[in-house]
Amino acid sequence: MRIIRRSECGQLARARSWTLLYGRRKVGKTTLLRTCVPHDLYVLVGHGGGHAVVGDEVVPVEEAVREVGAVLRRGGVAVVDEFQRLPTRYWDLVASWSPSGVLIAAGSSYGIVHKVFDKSSPLLGLFSPLHIDIIAYEEVLAQVGDPLLAVVWRDPWAIPHISSVEELRERARDLALIARGLIGEVFTEEDRELTDTYWRAILLVAEGYWKSTDVAGALGLRGGLASASSILSKLSKMGVLRAVPTLGRERYYTVRSPVLSLILYAEAKYSVSDLGAAPPELPIGREVQFTVGEMLASYYGAVQRYSPREDIDVVLTRGRRRLWAFEVKLGPFTRPEAAEAVARLRKVAERAGLVSLSERPPEVGDASLGPQELYQMARELAKSRGVI
Repeated sequence: MRIIRRSECGQLARARSWTLLYGRRKVGKTTLLRTCVPHDLYVLVGHGGGHAVVGDEVVPVEEAVREVGAVLRRGGVAVVDEFQRLPTRYWDLVASWSPSGVLIAAGSSYGIVHKVFDKSSPLLGLFSPLHIDIIAYEEVLAQVGDPLLAVVWRDPWAIPHISSVEELRERARDLALIARGLIGEVFTEEDRELTDTYWRAILLVAEGYWKSTDVAGALGLRGGLASASSILSKLSKMGVLRAVPTLGRERYYTVRSPVLSLILYAEAKYSVSDLGAAPPELPIGREVQFTVGEMLASYYGAVQRYSPREDIDVVLTRGRRRLWAFEVKLGPFTRPEAAEAVARLRKVAERAGLVSLSERPPEVGDASLGPQELYQMARELAKSRGVI
């Protein structure tokens, strides 16, 4: 499996205080812990919290906790993976070891953050939180060089399974089973149940229902808009969905992981897990739009927004200023298309830019970004973070 270097690795390698990693399942936390943290002890807490893996042995969790304490008391570095599974009855003991050594704890849920930083938690004030998301697009693109493949490789679990977007389409049925299981794991770690309502809400978002009102109508919820808003908000907090601000008061909801979004679209639209046939198409353009938008926001130090009313792919703002508006395409722009797009973009923002993943657009706007320009932009960002 190819390992994509990422900026969080440097942060962890330099950690000199207790740190709590948190994030969705299968985003690469364990790989970061094993490859980036120079540790003296690595402990994986097992399901149920009654046992743990230390080295090549499965031991009672009490024994593992004692070993962690011994390492910390002599000033060493201990890693505790799946920390959310450690019974809370041990938290007071763990707190008693602070500030000795360096404890790096990782939790595969967003709920662990609230528990650790709750006002009644004995661990409050001992850890610095570090969120681990899917890999930044620019960090993947800088190492892979393919702007389209980099979109789906942002989620590390997909790397050994998919070598192209076409392969993703062909294997959609098999990958749909993985996607359902992965989301089920997210709910399990959050001590929630993946109910039919939550699952249908996720599939609706993947299919393109982005507004709370549309999701409420499609689900037919008794609580209407309030219930749909609550569901979408919870899914965002769990890392399953992402809320992109618009130029208005609405939020555009999308599945956080581009590869999961495409797989779930195939399931929602074509029932691939039941029918077994590969979907005829996947909305890769939508995922490219929002993914490239994230990188552009990082590059220009701005906030990424979407403009559904004007149908502008990417709007970058800083405070009240609308700095940039971009049109993003998979294919090339003709000169008339480019001129028409720039005229429309300039009605929304101070500057207008064109992005194409196939060739550099005509230079009729303020920025024309093709594959090579995107790659260079990605390398610049990755280099500034010490990734390359």
